[in-house]
Amino acid sequence: MFFTKFNPMTEAEVNKKVAAKTKADGSQALGAWVGLAFKARLEGEFAPSQLEYKIHDTNKLTVIENGASYEAPYSATASGRIVILTHLIPGTTRGWHLVIDTKTYALTAFETWFGIEVPVGADMFGMRKATHMRQIPREIQRHYYFGWADLGTNEKPAKLHTTTNRLEGRGLHWLYSCGFELLTFFPSVVCSTLVELGAAQGGITMTNPSDYLRIDDEFYIYTRWEVEFSGKMWIEVLNFFDLKARGVVFGFNDKDELTYELHSAELEITGDAAHLESITSFGDKESPMAMLKGKGARYAYRPMDIDVPMTKEEALGHAAESQRIFETGGPNIMASGNNLPFSEFLVGKQFKVKLDGEKHAIAPWGGTHEPVYEYDVISKDRLKWRLRGGTWQEEKYVAFEPAKDLYFFSHMVTGDPNYANITQAVDFSTGLATTVHAQIGNWHSEWEIGAYAKFGVLEYGDIVPPFARRHHFTTDLIGKSYSWAYSDTMSSIHVYSSPESSSWTIFQGDNSGGATWSSPCFYIKLRDDAYLFEWVEENCNGMQGLVVINPNTLHDGGFFFGVGHTGLSLNITGAFGRELGTFNIMKYFDKKGNL
Repeated sequence: MFFTKFNPMTEAEVNKKVAAKTKADGSQALGAWVGLAFKARLEGEFAPSQLEYKIHDTNKLTVIENGASYEAPYSATASGRIVILTHLIPGTTRGWHLVIDTKTYALTAFETWFGIEVPVGADMFGMRKATHMRQIPREIQRHYYFGWADLGTNEKPAKLHTTTNRLEGRGLHWLYSCGFELLTFFPSVVCSTLVELGAAQGGITMTNPSDYLRIDDEFYIYTRWEVEFSGKMWIEVLNFFDLKARGVVFGFNDKDELTYELHSAELEITGDAAHLESITSFGDKESPMAMLKGKGARYAYRPMDIDVPMTKEEALGHAAESQRIFETGGPNIMASGNNLPFSEFLVGKQFKVKLDGEKHAIAPWGGTHEPVYEYDVISKDRLKWRLRGGTWQEEKYVAFEPAKDLYFFSHMVTGDPNYANITQAVDFSTGLATTVHAQIGNWHSEWEIGAYAKFGVLEYGDIVPPFARRHHFTTDLIGKSYSWAYSDTMSSIHVYSSPESSSWTIFQGDNSGGATWSSPCFYIKLRDDAYLFEWVEENCNGMQGLVVINPNTLHDGGFFFGVGHTGLSLNITGAFGRELGTFNIMKYFDKKGNL
């Protein structure tokens, strides 16, 4: 789904398909509800003045909404004492989805509707105006209300449902009754991430806006809204006494087919990552991301409407116009005050990085050469390099020592038609080396960065590298979560949620998790005290992050590289880390033979 190009559909298509399916599949016959009548007393700025129900039988109800009466089919299911009741308003694509506690009669009502208009080309800071608006008729919008069911014989309950941060940090494994299987992670109070474990989508982490609502310690409501993907909704009631879930899904799949059904799932807690608000803060005092206004307001990151995709020609043109290589003050989305110190260890040294498994390499100046990078480091920020048999050329570089005797440096490949960048991780104690080659363009995008890693050895002095052992791809980090503080004003949470992907979450002012995105990545083990982590912010700004993580010092350092509408940039980054916890998830990938 991460790389699926969804058809925005038309309003007419949406209306026609919703009109053909007005009732959710999988309804339970809740006989005790037949004949029940109640008023949904909802609170909040946009709450309807009237929402009344009469349940006629197990299939039909009457709903009166602000004076208008409708006969409508409905579906319902129960998780213990919690009932989910879902129906549409006839003649419209609007719906109501009620989660009712039949012990207290406190309820949460989700009002939903299809369609949204979003700006394209504007930045997140108001510095650049939108060029136009984009219509997405298929995407479901929502507004939720807390309240209670007034049967005429009961008082308003002492406690209504609330927002919560009590689920923040939790990881869950889901096994649905239909066999659908996934992992979810809650690193934020406004987003969640998921990894589908099936063959089609296994391994890719995706991010959705979410709501986290507390009924009590036993029951919570969790939602996800597939913004930027299918646009559908998932409303789940989680039962933490029995570790079960029941919910409703509504929306269109990648074939534009409408799904509207109730479901159940078995849950397993895979772990909990620490969250960093005050220990007495429970997230119930105000709605998350309170700066958003208007009915249906919610966090929704639409990165490709901010960083509008480019053609290859446009990307190369911007790169030719402006190049900021290790310049202070240049655009750097992960600008850091916590960088590793620059190392001058390499100054005056001549050495070679010899890669395994290739017969030749193509140099920017033309011709084919042995895959051996030769270096002559002439100063603290300038080096000469060539592929063996080629022409020497001079580049600007930066080097770090993220672990003892391990040096991590990066430079451009001047003259390369795709503006290639080379980053080397060279171990002067073991004689092992890893080369990461990056350039404009990857397998699915003309302008985002593409990268690959090759393993080899260092040739220098009397160092004798091991004959067979090499750096290698690893799953050692899978399931781990770290916070990374880049500066006093920039910090994030990383969750390494699958062998091929991860997510990052930006902290809000109260240290709760906020804006989240995810992308493919790779992990390489250099040593027990050094892991190379590479990701490209795909379907986003297209930038590559490439760092070495030292789990002993809890400090990382490395480089950000990419091209945008303001030109090409190669910058440094670094952060102080805290280990937040580990999710026990590798068993789900192992059993599927994915590794």
